[in-house]
Amino acid sequence: MNVYLDLSNLFNLFCIVQGLTTTALLFYRTESPANKWLAWLMAGLTLQVIDYFLTRSGVYWTHKWLYFLPLFYSWSFGPLLYTYVRARAGQAVSWPWWWYMPVLIQGLFYLILTIQPFDNKAWFWIHVHKPFTRYIDYYGASALLLYAIYRSRPFATDRWLRLLLNGLGIFYVIAVIEPLFNHAYLPDNWPKFYLTYQVLPLFVYALALIGLLYGRFGKTERLSSTLTQQPVTPHQRDQVLWAIQQQHLYKDPDLSLAALAKYIGESPNVVSRIINNGFNQSFNELINAYRIEEVKRRMAAGDADRVTILGIALEAGFASKTTFNRVFKETTGYTPKEYVKMSQITLRDDAAT
Repeated sequence: MNVYLDLSNLFNLFCIVQGLTTTALLFYRTESPANKWLAWLMAGLTLQVIDYFLTRSGVYWTHKWLYFLPLFYSWSFGPLLYTYVRARAGQAVSWPWWWYMPVLIQGLFYLILTIQPFDNKAWFWIHVHKPFTRYIDYYGASALLLYAIYRSRPFATDRWLRLLLNGLGIFYVIAVIEPLFNHAYLPDNWPKFYLTYQVLPLFVYALALIGLLYGRFGKTERLSSTLTQQPVTPHQRDQVLWAIQQQHLYKDPDLSLAALAKYIGESPNVVSRIINNGFNQSFNELINAYRIEEVKRRMAAGDADRVTILGIALEAGFASKTTFNRVFKETTGYTPKEYVKMSQITLRDDAAT
């Protein structure tokens, strides 16, 4: 079998090996739910890079029966990214039922094409897939990813993860425009999705590094399991409360578990155990509870008459309006505006009494 290899194909091959290796490690050497979702995302992305490699290396050309192998599951990337970010924040993972449907349709589409004779595949490529369905495939995946990025940002508690989501969002906005630009200005025989071909392997490699650096695989999981069995002392609880209450660390929108741990001189695993076992809450739940109480206190003091509700929320430590509205509604059962109106009515009734 003749395989054409240039620097681009060699890099794709390297990313494929890296992606498959990291996927296997994340699946079999960690108990973290977030890393399991990251492994699924890695697997889907790596399969797509395999398709790029088979195309650019000439394997498809010399083995035409391989055309339309079911390697494209790009409509799963958005839901998998969302569940990874949400699981990493310690939130329960739930998908709306309709998020399953696009990738099931996509998988069935390529599976049916795979078993077709080559003449049928060639006709379908020329008359249907090249002018129509590949664009539906591409823009459907892009739309799901952009929606997932929008839904994921409130759960991105780490600064590096927020930067990654922002960068990925910018990339996919550009990627949406790119085929239209290429179709208008490039020759017909040039690739219409050139940017995606070049950047996706880099993204796979970056995700593999994230999995290796932040997963810590079995060692961290075994350490965490051991730590969770140790009792929380009153001194440890007081340490966390001192940092959050007295030092007002909850007002820092960039506060992370690692930053809190560094401030009180403990490891992130120890602080996570203290919060989970000592307060029966996750890190995000504990910090957001203090932020919500600060907002409610200032609302009751009448600050909402002088400062916008969003301004109060940002000063209390919330990083965005979306996160604040969601957490406030989950905590109080009211939207911020409804709560302000209700508080004003209560105050008027008390004054009248």
